[in-house]
Amino acid sequence: MKIRTLPARKLRSLLLKLGFEEERGTHHVFFYLRHRGVIVVRTKISHGVTEITQPILGLVGKQLKLGRRDFESFLQGRLTKEEYLRILQGSATD
Repeated sequence: MKIRTLPARKLRSLLLKLGFEEERGTHHVFFYLRHRGVIVVRTKISHGVTEITQPILGLVGKQLKLGRRDFESFLQGRLTKEEYLRILQGSATD
């Protein structure tokens, strides 16, 4: 099942569940994931957006360094922080 739109607050909730930190800017909300004190992943959402649609949703998936299947699991709330860190460690060795 390919998710084509997602409420911005749902995306925010999913990112926070994975351990991302949130920082509000003037025009965007920035999300950072730190691992051992180093920012390893970052993404952002515009303040005025209530729905995240394609192609922006696809760009978020790339910024999160997730393949299609893993990104779908993330969007459905099934990806745990531990699984995500394992995925990131695997992509670092590629």
